[in-house]
Amino acid sequence: MRHGVRFLMATALVLPLGFIATQGVAGAAGGTTCKHSSGSATFKPALPKVGSGTTVKPKVIVKKATTTGCTGGGVTSGAITSVTKFHDPTSCDILLGGGPPGPHPPTGTLTTTWNTGTTSVANVTLNPVTDQPTQTHITGTIASGTFSGKHLDQTISFTPKKGDCVSTDLVSVTFKEVTALKIS
Repeated sequence: MRHGVRFLMATALVLPLGFIATQGVAGAAGGTTCKHSSGSATFKPALPKVGSGTTVKPKVIVKKATTTGCTGGGVTSGAITSVTKFHDPTSCDILLGGGPPGPHPPTGTLTTTWNTGTTSVANVTLNPVTDQPTQTHITGTIASGTFSGKHLDQTISFTPKKGDCVSTDLVSVTFKEVTALKIS
């Protein structure tokens, strides 16, 4: 019986230490705000130019994008990759305001490899911004890795090369932040 009491007392002393230790780790990943984001995105297949009369359901592929000026959560910068998919047919006519966006905004995954070597994988949605055809509002939830369970929010503006969407199909755009990337 004495051994049983000792075991219970030892367990009672150790459990709070384990709880405190796990709370410290969770607190370190409380979220972050990154001031600057930039990169480029490719449409596959390309968005048909204005007046073409055709639509596609492209993937938007982001490679080698960055986010910097991060505060909070123990990170300062990150490298971003992403693949999102349009679920409704689209074109430059629709993108630039020639038609209403479809009822199902593009969705996909966004992966950030932080300067610490850790990774966050988010499920994201690309939402239209009212009266801003060259902006998108990215929302989502971190599904795994650093900041898991936190919400992601950022608005970006994108710029096609001169003539793209008007005289040629839209193959790629560059982008930068309109609002800071917030993970909270």
